[in-house]
Amino acid sequence: MYLMRWLRAGLLLVAALGCLLGCHGAVAQQVTDNGLKEVQLGKDAFTLGDPVPDWVEQLPIPEVPKTASLPVVIRLADSQYRLGKTPELYFRRAMQINDAAALTAAGRLSIAFAPEYEHVQLHTIRIYRGQEQFDRTQTSNIRFLQREQDLERNVYSGRVTASILIDDLRVGDTLEIAYTSSGQNPVFGGKAFGAAPWDQNAPTLRRRVVLNYPTDRSIAWRVVGDRPLPPLLPAESARNGFRRVSFDQQPLPGFPGETMAPPDFFGLRFVQFTEFASWSDVAGWASNLFEATAPKDGEFQDVVKRIKALPSEPARAMAALEFVQSQIRYFSVALGESSHRPTQPDEVLRRRYGDCKDKSLLLVTMLHELGIKSRPVLLQIGRHGGLEKILPSPQFFDHAIVEAMVDGKPYFLDPTRLGQHGELDRAGQAHSGVQVLVAARETDAISRVPADTGDVVGNEITERATLAKFGEEGQLDVRRVWRGLGAEQLRVVLERASREQTSRFVRDALERRYPGATLVGEPVVQNDTVKNELSISAHYRVPKLATEVEANWVVSYALDNMQNVLIASQSANRTTPLRIPGFPFHGKYSFEMSFPEQVSASIDPREHTISNKYFNATVTEYFRGSNARKTVELKTLQPSVEPADYPGYAEDLRSLNKAIGGAFAVNKAMLNNNATKADIAHRLHDQHEEVIKKTTESIDGGKLTGSDLANSYCLRGHARADLDRVDEALQDTNTAVRLAPTAPNILTCRASVYFRSGQFDKSVTDYSNAIALGGGADGIAFRWRGVSRVYAGRMQEAIEDFAKASELGDREARLYSDMWLIATYGRLGKPVPADMVKRAGAEAQGDWPRAGLAMLAGLMSPDDMLKSLEKKAGDERQMALAEAYFYIGLRNLALGDTKQAQAYFQKTRDIGVIDYVENDCAAFELDRLKKLGATTSAKPGAVAH
Repeated sequence: MYLMRWLRAGLLLVAALGCLLGCHGAVAQQVTDNGLKEVQLGKDAFTLGDPVPDWVEQLPIPEVPKTASLPVVIRLADSQYRLGKTPELYFRRAMQINDAAALTAAGRLSIAFAPEYEHVQLHTIRIYRGQEQFDRTQTSNIRFLQREQDLERNVYSGRVTASILIDDLRVGDTLEIAYTSSGQNPVFGGKAFGAAPWDQNAPTLRRRVVLNYPTDRSIAWRVVGDRPLPPLLPAESARNGFRRVSFDQQPLPGFPGETMAPPDFFGLRFVQFTEFASWSDVAGWASNLFEATAPKDGEFQDVVKRIKALPSEPARAMAALEFVQSQIRYFSVALGESSHRPTQPDEVLRRRYGDCKDKSLLLVTMLHELGIKSRPVLLQIGRHGGLEKILPSPQFFDHAIVEAMVDGKPYFLDPTRLGQHGELDRAGQAHSGVQVLVAARETDAISRVPADTGDVVGNEITERATLAKFGEEGQLDVRRVWRGLGAEQLRVVLERASREQTSRFVRDALERRYPGATLVGEPVVQNDTVKNELSISAHYRVPKLATEVEANWVVSYALDNMQNVLIASQSANRTTPLRIPGFPFHGKYSFEMSFPEQVSASIDPREHTISNKYFNATVTEYFRGSNARKTVELKTLQPSVEPADYPGYAEDLRSLNKAIGGAFAVNKAMLNNNATKADIAHRLHDQHEEVIKKTTESIDGGKLTGSDLANSYCLRGHARADLDRVDEALQDTNTAVRLAPTAPNILTCRASVYFRSGQFDKSVTDYSNAIALGGGADGIAFRWRGVSRVYAGRMQEAIEDFAKASELGDREARLYSDMWLIATYGRLGKPVPADMVKRAGAEAQGDWPRAGLAMLAGLMSPDDMLKSLEKKAGDERQMALAEAYFYIGLRNLALGDTKQAQAYFQKTRDIGVIDYVENDCAAFELDRLKKLGATTSAKPGAVAH
């Protein structure tokens, strides 16, 4: 649909030095000839040297202060409207160019107009140089150009650009241009509307906008702008049957503007005027344009008859939409009234092409014949707000779609799209949250396309990399899934691409991240039109999957589907809203890395959530044994960030980038080159010895002080405690606490060593102090204090701690807190709360430890839980089994089967994951059961030591 975005009283407005809202109007500005072809006009469409109309009031050109040293100064910008039977716009601008870099732009002007109904009179082109004046009106090179690019986009508007090249323009010259544009597209029925840009990009010595209109016509005006500036008030008068409204200001500072402002923010003021009294008035005008009579026979009725046979209203609506989308190609002939008035359905069917308004009218007519209520809808693509700030007018709409009421639910359908098939509820929505005007007589206000509130992940990437040996070639499997709108867009691209083009695109996708990566075989494309889902899977060989960076092996990953979804401003002190480019967006990225067996890490699953009113992001990471995983889920919530919120948004964005990282790093010193010859217990023992060695070197080096030194003592103390060198560990952690007595992390460090040594009450005290000092925000300290209280025999307090830890913890940490909570209920013989059982069952089939939680809640057998771990391998599997066996032991304790409990606790100890709390707890349980003399008749209860 060709609906002009820039505006005047039926004319396209002139804007000085630039346009508001991306204007496409009669603008005196720099142009290039790229994509243009020269055309010939009728003799009266564009004339030279005509006198200025009598109704125009001339102004003197202000003198430039001698102190001015700016590259460009607009000495005068004057726009005068006469909104009579034939609307006219007189525009005059005088601009001084003081910088050679500005000469090219200043010396090439353009005026765009529609010769079919508009006439341009170029009165003057004059250069002022000192005391001299040079008339360039007749001598300037003027060419009339049409955009061939419009034809490439299947649009023929009939609009022409007068391209004017000024000869002999020099630094210090003032260039004056004056012309009058007259005429109006008859589709508007003689009603006046438009807008004149007020603020300019460059400093302006005098700016004036004058509205002249007959006193018997009701034309409203408004100064629109979102910057906090003093009000712009006009002088009003009436003479000879015309009302005159004059806005005049001198001087006016330049407003260069900030990048990435959203379209609903009007950073540059403009004077709007309109003869449309209300949005109901605009909707009524549009409704008249969209009147149609359904063809009584022929192809139209054949199609309707076929679609009527479908079993449901959603199926019939989708079939009608598919027909208009796929059988009527997009092509716009926007000449005269056809810029806004749609072509009748029978003609559109006959010629098999149409633009958005033509296709929308055809779809509405077809839906009516199918008994489905529908109405045409006007919108501006991408505009989520701003129409509430302006006067009613057709000028801010550039697209037409259809609202259909299907089974009592409203759907907004775009007949110009392609690739939409399958179920109506799964169709993508390209205009989510956009402001619209329903073209119906009953419409009295602007409305909105409902925003997408679903949880469907529209763009998802899963990458799985494996590396058998450092320094050698790795393998990478990539699967990317698009759902909804993204699937539809890619579906069209792939339908038009050859198999070779698709392979080349997929092959080159990883070249920047992994130079030399090669595609193995052909990519596999799966296109599910019923679910509206499309996926591409590919396998790559990567010659340098892991690269050496100092003392580390590093494997990088990149969130290709989230690039530029969120951005930061170039200025930290932003004064205008910042557009969020990716809105609306809901995506997920996962990178899984299998390192060589000599890697044996022990990082529990953890989750970092960053949430504000603009986006929600969750980053989950995991590194156990030789397997690492990073998962990021991101959803944008608003189209733009308010200036007052920008500092907090920017800080959250920095936190998100930090949490995402971009690489997994493995320190070479922590590798065990005999990994395949030793079990996990021996490898962990060697790693801990290496930690002790490295931290000792750092401590003895004498360069560390304060918290850095305390952290080193803490790290060495942890390692010594895991190796059962408890006395040395306590010496280290006591030293750490002396160095940093109020640091929560140091207190929790000593608390964990107290726990390992069996000093549970002291452990509880340290955890309590750490929490009091602010160390309990993530819930972890509450969980560990709860575990200490279990073994101190303080069960009820432990339950309270686990519940608090579950409340505060992230999604991954909560799982372990819930496991301890359920196990402790079992020890006390209490039933597990129903909400916990429900939570345990919600993700029972998910990754570990979800199956363990389900097992403790009685929703899964121990055997089935163990089967869920069979897909894991190497150290990762051993680590998960060490935990699984322990929790089976706790379950058996709750059931009174202490013999089985003892067997499973011993299994945990036999694996020997020495840095897991389950390993220590299994030792405590075995010691307790040994003292009690474990029998199958023993009852569970509080731990006593």
